[in-house]
This record gives sequence, C-alpha cells and structure tokens, in this order.
Amino acid sequence: MPRRPKVIPMRLSRLFTLAAPVALVAGGLIWFLNLGSPTKTAFDYETVGVEKGTIRRIVSTSGPVRALVTVSVGSYLSGPVEAVNVDFNAEVKPGDVLAKLDRRTFAAKVAEAEANLLAAHAALTNQKAALIKAEAVLLNAERTIERQRSLAEKRFASEQALDNAERDRDVAKAEIEVVKALIETADAQIVQRKAALDSANVDLERSEIKSPISGTVISRSVDPGQTVASSFQAPELFKIAQDLSRIRIEAQVNEADVGSIAEGNPVTFTVDAYPDREFDGRVTQIRLAATEINNVVTYTVIIEAQNEDRRLFPGMTANVRIESARRDDVLRVSNDALRFRPRDAQGAPERRSEDSASRSQRTIERLKGELDLTPAQVETLASEIQAITADARSGQGAGFGPQSFDPAAFRMKLNLRIEQSIVPTMTDQQRKIYERWKKGREGMRSASFWSLDPQGQPERRSARVGLADDQYTEIVSGDVKEGDKLIVRMREAKK
Repeated sequence: MPRRPKVIPMRLSRLFTLAAPVALVAGGLIWFLNLGSPTKTAFDYETVGVEKGTIRRIVSTSGPVRALVTVSVGSYLSGPVEAVNVDFNAEVKPGDVLAKLDRRTFAAKVAEAEANLLAAHAALTNQKAALIKAEAVLLNAERTIERQRSLAEKRFASEQALDNAERDRDVAKAEIEVVKALIETADAQIVQRKAALDSANVDLERSEIKSPISGTVISRSVDPGQTVASSFQAPELFKIAQDLSRIRIEAQVNEADVGSIAEGNPVTFTVDAYPDREFDGRVTQIRLAATEINNVVTYTVIIEAQNEDRRLFPGMTANVRIESARRDDVLRVSNDALRFRPRDAQGAPERRSEDSASRSQRTIERLKGELDLTPAQVETLASEIQAITADARSGQGAGFGPQSFDPAAFRMKLNLRIEQSIVPTMTDQQRKIYERWKKGREGMRSASFWSLDPQGQPERRSARVGLADDQYTEIVSGDVKEGDKLIVRMREAKK
C-alpha cells in the first residue's frame, strides 16, 4: 500500500511561521544596540621577576696565538751553508750553534789581517831604529859645531866650516821630527790592523749562527748546501719562540668596544683544536695604533695566558671573550622589560609608592654604605637632603615631594652638595672610594619599567640602571625592588 503523506497540525505550522520573523527582528535589534558601544579589547601580559644575580659585560673577538717572545735569527754574512744542527721543535739555549757557513773565506781574511798587523809592528820597529840613527847624527853634528867654533876662534878654521856644521845639526833635528811622525803613523797603523783583525775574527765567529735566547725552534728556512745572500737586510734562517709555557693573543677589538676594556680584565678563550676546553688569560696591553680595513677601525689588545702543558701552538686562532665589567649579587631584570612599552603609554599612571621621607632615608643608607661615611658625614648628608627637599617643596629646587619627583634634577643637586660639604672632610681612602663611586655612576642612566597595578593595568616605574649584558640589566636604584614583576610583552586576549 502506498504511504500517506504526514500531515502537520495547523496550529504548529502557524507557530513556526511567526517564530522566524520574531527571531530576525530580535537579532537586528541586538546588533543595532551594540553599534554605539563596542567592547574594550582585553590584553594578556607576560611578566618577569626582579632578582639578584651576576651581570657580566662580555666583548667577543678573536686573534692569533703568539709566543710571548719570538726572535728571528738571521745571518749577517753571505756564503754557502756548511751544516744545520737543529730542526723544527728543537729546544735550544743561548750560544748553541744552529748552523755553520763555509769558514774558509773568513779564516783567510783573519790570516790576512794577522799578517798586516805583523807588518805594521815591523814598520814601527824600523821607524824606532831610524829615530835612534837620527839622534846619533844630531849628537855628532853638535860635537862638530863645538870643534869648528874652537878652531874658528883660533883662526885655524873658516867661518864657512862652522856654518856647514850648524846646517848639519839643523838637518839632524828635522830628521828626528820626521822619524817621530813616522812612528806615530806606524802606531796608528797597528791600531788599524788590530781593528781589521778583530772584524775578521767577528766575521769568522758569525759564520757560526748561534741562538741568542733559550726557547723552541718554530721555523727553519735553510738547508745544508744552500747559499745565504745577505745584502741590505739579514735573511731570516730560524724563528725561536722563547718559553712556550706562556703565550699571548693579539686580539682585534672594534673601536666601539675598546673603550670598555682595561688592563687586568679577565679573559676566557677557546681554540678550534680543543673546542671543549676553555682557557683563562688576562689583558696586559691595549695598543694605541689603530688598524683600518674597509673603513672598520680596530685596536690590538694583548692577552697573556699560561700554557704549561704546551697545548696551545703559535698561529692558532683563539675565540676570545673579554670580561670588561662584572657585578655580583646585584638586582637585575631581563632586557625585554627595559624595551617594553604599552600601546597607550601616554596616559598610563606612574607609581608613587614612596614619600619624601622614605626616599631620603633610603638615599642616606645607600650612600653611607657606598662611600663608607662616618657618623658626622652621615649627619651632614641628612641635613643636605633635608635642604634639597625643603627647596623642592617651596618650588625653588628639584621636585622631591610625594606628588612631584624629578630624579635627574635631584641627583644633580645632591652631587653638588656632596662635592661642596662632604668631600672636603673625607680622608684619602674615602676620596679614592668616592672617585670610584663617581666614575661608576657615569655609566648609569634613567629607565622606565612597567608593572601591573591592582586593577591589572600597566603603570610606569622609574629606576636607575647600570651595567648590562646580552640578557640582563642592573637596577641601581629607583622604584623597583627584588621580587617585583615587570612586563616584558603583551598580546590580545583570546575571545
């Protein structure tokens, strides 16, 4: 049998017919009413805590490993190499013969110089004999004069004979002076020949190339039979590294970072040969000569380190981390909190949790510990802060009241008061502490952080920050304390 169609009652059909328009009208009314009052966007905030820890400012660079002292040994002379007595990695002491040149040429020059010296001595002896002869001639001439004068007085000799005798005497005197000059020349020639002999002996000695220091031979560029040609510059035959138990690293530091590095900064470094081992060193020198490559200026920083096990070889590349500053057990916060800014930062309130009395007491306690002040100096400091506060309340100075506080102006005026009233009463030790404290404050700056108020809305907090590394920033003072939660990022809440 065929099925009969289902029949819907008349009342139920009418009800469905009326329900659809009513629902459509109600939905439109709700949409129309919500047009003028859109819902406020909600945000989720991610926070980090303020904690105590260590902050290390690190300067990363690299440089080659060098021996502490490296000496290049060359040859002053030219000639064929007769023998080489050392090889790579050989340990040598001062005076050890590293190599020998052919000595025959230099030995012949020594023999020639010795013969010339003997000839000079013979010439001197000859001139001394000539002097004795000239003196004898002079003596005979003087005796002849006496005889001729006696005979001339008796009319037995002519005046001409007397004149000839006097002439012979004068010639003998001149001859003596000539011989004396020749003797001086012979003495000078002897000195000259001695110097030539000494020079020949030095060349003969230099034909043996010796080590000037104790160390290790790290380079050898000569072989037996090779000819060494020395002209304007001595050719390098050997390189000797002195005491490889200590090494130095010539690290190249960018000009932007070299200002924060000082002698004595601790250093850690690694080399590719031992990637799992970390070595320690210390900065010993910052060289002032700059190196410019492609408009990039760098400075050479010398780092010294121990190498007792001789694992570090000259020429290795060291990956260096210089600790230019360090703070232990200080308040620190993530750098993300320092960079965070709400979308509407203009209207956000600033936290005012401390009154002027609390700020004053906290400042006094902090400076008392940092500057090692005496009770009398602490009392003077308290009176100065009270004076600054009074000026602020009267509108004559930096704001320091509960509703108005200008940290920068307050610090400027406080530093001026300390210079005028407290520094003159400090001891030498306190002055040193004060100079370090003042130098350390030069690197500080003001910063703003954001936290959540009791209603869950961002509020600004002011603080002084100091040292920073790639993760944390030091909080020196201000409206931030340990355990506070600071906002690092925000996002729209999911509906």
